[in-house]
Amino acid sequence: VWPDPPNIDEIMSEIDCHGDWDCEVEHYRAHTVFPDFMKPETRQWWYDMVTDFHHTIAFDGLWIDMNEAANFVTGSTRGCDYEDPLESPPYLPKIFGPVLADKTICMASLSHNTDTTKTYQYNMHSLFGWSQNAPTLTAARQSTGKRSIVVSRSTFPGSGTNSGHWLGDNTSIWPHMHKSIIGMLEFNLFGVPYIGADICGFFEDTTEELCLRWTQLGAFYPYARNHNSLGNIPQDPAAFGPEFASYARDVLHVRYTLLPYLYTLFFLANQQGETVVRPLMQEFTSDLMTRTIDRQFLWGPALLISPVLDEGAVTVEAYMTDARWFDYYTGAEVPTRGKYTTLNAPLDYIPLHVRGGYIIPTQQPANTTVISRQLPMGLIVSLDDTYTASGSLFWDEGDTIDSIESNDYFLEQFTATSNQVNSIIMMNAYVMDPLVLDDVYVYGLENTDITRVLLNGVELNIDNWSVDATLNVLAVNSMGHPMDETLKLMWE
Repeated sequence: VWPDPPNIDEIMSEIDCHGDWDCEVEHYRAHTVFPDFMKPETRQWWYDMVTDFHHTIAFDGLWIDMNEAANFVTGSTRGCDYEDPLESPPYLPKIFGPVLADKTICMASLSHNTDTTKTYQYNMHSLFGWSQNAPTLTAARQSTGKRSIVVSRSTFPGSGTNSGHWLGDNTSIWPHMHKSIIGMLEFNLFGVPYIGADICGFFEDTTEELCLRWTQLGAFYPYARNHNSLGNIPQDPAAFGPEFASYARDVLHVRYTLLPYLYTLFFLANQQGETVVRPLMQEFTSDLMTRTIDRQFLWGPALLISPVLDEGAVTVEAYMTDARWFDYYTGAEVPTRGKYTTLNAPLDYIPLHVRGGYIIPTQQPANTTVISRQLPMGLIVSLDDTYTASGSLFWDEGDTIDSIESNDYFLEQFTATSNQVNSIIMMNAYVMDPLVLDDVYVYGLENTDITRVLLNGVELNIDNWSVDATLNVLAVNSMGHPMDETLKLMWE
């Protein structure tokens, strides 16, 4: 942002470090400058830099860090002009040091100018990362030819149009795991739905129990990443032994099973501005009890996550709103409504519940999405008090740029009544073949005296379905129904 940045090559030519890397880094560090992404010429330079980098390392997406802009000196190696009122305003917000330029650049630094205006860092500081996000996504798409992805540490409301975000450098302590839920809820309101925190914590050593519980919670971050600082103990799922790895694998299988639902939520966020992660109060606005709940959260309107957030705990005090809620794993209906209840949560378990009135699309999990996207799909049909439910599935190729704008996608809407599930295909431009719908689970049946099940008018073999009269659950399996054909599943 300086109008006349120092010539690095000239400076380095006068320095003889004798090949000492630390020496060279120290001198380079003293003369770092920050690109002005508000300037068209800078954006073009950035496109060229990213493209050149892709020729060296064929990346799929970009992670841009410390772009607040973060600085390890105060303002500049030249200092700042503290006589300027922009550097020493009459009021200071809560900051690290005594001046606004602490840990960043001078407030009087100029950003992109026009003939009639001057834009100072004082006015642009919170927008610096935001200004980098859009050109970074453009550069990544130009380089890869794919949709690509950008994850940025610095964002601003609305940044979710171009980037995701993680919640910065947290610490491996239980309170920070809890606070990550609050951060996710806030950033969805800020228009950044692709959000998450460093699973197991960034600073300090984690513990096995904390990391396991954080892994269970983190499986339901839209952006799920285990990440820690140099010098701390390893905290990847394999680091704590086979039992930990097995527990982590189980919850990640749940995440992968629910990816079609999560992907559809992002489609709705893109098209309608909906939140992906949301508080209970967003869905139950008249229930005053929900207004202070920040230890539970929802995926969309239909999936309730109630993680363990306290050391040594094997139960969770969960608030169940006045609706039908069903255990995700078994389909058992929760008998409590409109009050708190104690849920069992042993070390290998995170409580998950499906809300009555909704249909959740699923898919068989695998090691990668490349594999899982080819596997059979399913539906969880959760009936409400009127024995009805609805939901949708959005699907596309996954890498294509602007598939929605070009109408190159598949969209199906599902509805259910007390004795059938139907679908309407709203958009069938993306070829779903050979994907099939294999499994349908109906929770909260009105009547369990079922003698036959029909798929599009053809009676299914008794081996393909079963009813649990105790749980009021119908399970239909191995249907092999093509996804690009409308569905009419009936039971009587």
